[in-house]
Amino acid sequence: MSSFALYQGLANGIVTGCVYALIALSLVIIFKSTDVINFAGGEVVMVGAYLGMAALVYFELNYVLVFLFGAVGMFVIGALFDRIVLHKVLGRATPGQSILVAMVIATVGLGFAMKGTVRLFHYTEEVRRLTPAFRGPPIELGPVFLQRQDVAIVVIAVLLMLALFLFFQFTFIGKALRATSQNPKAAMLVGVPVQVMRLLIWGIACALAGVAGILIGGKLPMSVDMGGNVIILSFAAAVIGGFTNLPGAVFGGIMLGIIQNLVGITISSQAIAVAPFVVIMLVLTIRPQGLFGGQVRIKKV
Repeated sequence: MSSFALYQGLANGIVTGCVYALIALSLVIIFKSTDVINFAGGEVVMVGAYLGMAALVYFELNYVLVFLFGAVGMFVIGALFDRIVLHKVLGRATPGQSILVAMVIATVGLGFAMKGTVRLFHYTEEVRRLTPAFRGPPIELGPVFLQRQDVAIVVIAVLLMLALFLFFQFTFIGKALRATSQNPKAAMLVGVPVQVMRLLIWGIACALAGVAGILIGGKLPMSVDMGGNVIILSFAAAVIGGFTNLPGAVFGGIMLGIIQNLVGITISSQAIAVAPFVVIMLVLTIRPQGLFGGQVRIKKV
């Protein structure tokens, strides 16, 4: 393998890894706050991509408004899901009864509902791709060449991750969300509206995944069934970094993107599909809580 191929593979891996990191962040935010794994995460990304296509094709919006449209649309879907479905599930819980299984099943149902709804629109029957937001000749960055769309993906993803970090660290709502994720009962005792915070958490997580879907839609083929592959890759990224660590999810996403590209260069393109499963098994065997996760907590379910 030449040095050019190595550097190019690393650069391409960082591009795809930034998208994985955004999706993994959406999974980790929900898990930290509710102890629920969102199995509809892939379908959330898929719907976000198709919302972006609708904004481009039918509403003819520019790309800034396309991202805003997708983010707001997915925020509303996530918030409504929490308010209408999960709120009802929590309300019917009896003292001492675990409802985690019911909440996980609810997310699975959300995924099927999204796929069924998207299939109702005729333009989703064929595999499509979003028009790139930035066109032109590749940009030369040292020994590697990147498409302008790839540079935009990295910049947008990094800005979103930085904004999310600043939001959680320095805003009142962000601190309230962190308190809710760390100890909901204690947060409620000091006056934090936990139900509202959970609604916001689901909305923010789905908005992140929706933006990631628009980024993916301009790079990879879009289909109604794309969520299956997306959720596997996102789980792998979250497992690498740790399901309870936000910076770990970012690191895990970028590492997974790099691993996939290097596997494709050094072994074969067919081995790329196997790489996430191998990574998951290795991390779970060596360090089950992830590279940046804390001590393993045992809970009764």
